[in-house]
Amino acid sequence: MSNYTYLATYHPRPYAYPRPGAGSGYLEMGRLGFTVGVCGAGAANLRRLRHDEIQRTDAVVDTLRSGVASGLATAAAGVVAGQFRSPTLALVASLAAGTAVMYALSAEKPSGESNES
Repeated sequence: MSNYTYLATYHPRPYAYPRPGAGSGYLEMGRLGFTVGVCGAGAANLRRLRHDEIQRTDAVVDTLRSGVASGLATAAAGVVAGQFRSPTLALVASLAAGTAVMYALSAEKPSGESNES
């Protein structure tokens, strides 16, 4: 007989899946909102660029600004929706929050007073 013991059964060690961080779901929602916002604004600005209604740098800045606003609105809507158990209330609250964020971020800046006297 051998001094070595052979175990015929295989006992794998439990694998610990990486636990997502506290806000990673909201970060993913923001990333998705950014992607959708950039695609939508990019398509609109590309059309405006082809018709010479906007300069190239203005189109890029507007596209990025729209993407950031859309990403923030999507993440905010997700945070608010997560506070409700009722799917109907979650939907209504997320729509209200997303709309409020987009309204605040897309508000026109007040024009400065002209220097003409």
